Amino acid sequence: MARLTRTEPMTGPSDSHDSTRRRFLAAGGLLAGTAGLAGCISGTGSKPTATETTDDEPADGQTADGETTEAVAAESPGAAAWPQFGHDASNAGYARSASGPGADAALAWRFDAKTPTMNASPVVADGTVYAPGSGDPGYVHAIDAETGESVWRFEPAGYASCAPAVADGRVYFGTWSKKFYALDAATGEQVWASDVGHRFGSSSPAVSDGTVYVGTVGDGPMVVSGEEDEEKFESCAVLALDAESGDERWRYDDFGEKENVGSSIAVADGRVYFGGESAVYALDADSGSVAWSREVATHPQSSPAVVDGTVYYGGPSDAEDGPPARLYALDAKSGETVWTAGIDDTSLRTSPAVADGTVYVAASSTRACLLSGGGVATTETDDGGNGTDAARTEDGDSDCSGTNRGRLYALDAASGERRWTAEFRTDTRSSPAVADGTVYAGNGDGLSAVTTDGENLWRIGFEGKRDDGPYLDSSPAVAGGRVFVGASDGRLRAIGTK
Repeated sequence: MARLTRTEPMTGPSDSHDSTRRRFLAAGGLLAGTAGLAGCISGTGSKPTATETTDDEPADGQTADGETTEAVAAESPGAAAWPQFGHDASNAGYARSASGPGADAALAWRFDAKTPTMNASPVVADGTVYAPGSGDPGYVHAIDAETGESVWRFEPAGYASCAPAVADGRVYFGTWSKKFYALDAATGEQVWASDVGHRFGSSSPAVSDGTVYVGTVGDGPMVVSGEEDEEKFESCAVLALDAESGDERWRYDDFGEKENVGSSIAVADGRVYFGGESAVYALDADSGSVAWSREVATHPQSSPAVVDGTVYYGGPSDAEDGPPARLYALDAKSGETVWTAGIDDTSLRTSPAVADGTVYVAASSTRACLLSGGGVATTETDDGGNGTDAARTEDGDSDCSGTNRGRLYALDAASGERRWTAEFRTDTRSSPAVADGTVYAGNGDGLSAVTTDGENLWRIGFEGKRDDGPYLDSSPAVAGGRVFVGASDGRLRAIGTK
């Protein structure tokens, strides 16, 4: 039964945190809307700044030397907004008019959601940050963007695990209870709840022209990726719901073989775009009829971004040789390939951001490890670099370890030509956000800022050592001079200006 609680302050640091990295793997390897990519060492060779941390990560709000910084003021967010995953219905990940904290960044506040993780990406509208806590209890929180104080929290029937969307004074989100909700954004009161007959754990909604679009995973068990006898989800669908009433306008589930809609929905120019397990689809936004579908050898791992008539998405390469991961650009009208670009990593699960003629995407490398108890596991790795992350059995045994590295790539949006690459110490499993000439990204090293020219600005480390501290799967949201991001320790952080 849904339950609303108002004005319960939950800010400030706690004495301890759950340092376990809770890696939630949905079918197809993507929990869309849980994103933020990170790193610390720029590929341009720029010098680390004073806010960069070492192997012994400082506590939140501390520099690498352990000097404590107080909570800082920032410009009032006001009407500044990042209202959906990827900023808007097109999933572009770019806020053209937003401002971030700039070069002089510091922790502004930290909100403890009292939940195992907070990996879903936050959204921001009208001076309020909205974010679900992932796990039990599965509250959806409304937090004052300036102070970090709780405005209200809502407990749905079944927790929400993906980014919500805010439009016209309402907050929209789905849960694992087959319910999809609309709440009053100011009060947290339930406006409507629709029983849609599917779980909503793998898609963040997109809202456009009075319609809420969302992809679902069904009632079957979760996929065990890489196993020949893997079980598929059943009865997946993409739905269009009336934003005012919650009534279903159309439903598309004619996928042939059982399909998983593992990406968030993008809406642009009257069409709905998404990735399934075996294809990329474009549907008519009004009717749900298929405009085109593009079969791929392996499932698209990222949510699409649609900008200037082009659909950008990433995933494993469909070629037998060459780079293991690729970024694809398709014509939004026809589905024909515009270009593909090889990525020097094996995993491209993050969603691209597109800004001013450049595509930004994060990727990581993976290698297999033999476990002492038998079997094979994978860990995000790359040759060289700092830090390790060994694959382990349930009792902690492992006979291999590997270095963790991730990369941020900048490519020409028209040609796919690579412009620059920034290298990070840990793997990147979430998506970049672009605003005010800066790309923001986060992972196990904390939150990083890189200029759109590839120059490293800063990195703010979160409390704990790099190997056991909170991990950022959440995509950053940029609004009102601040960057907001969730982490695996159940906390939401705001980075502002000193």
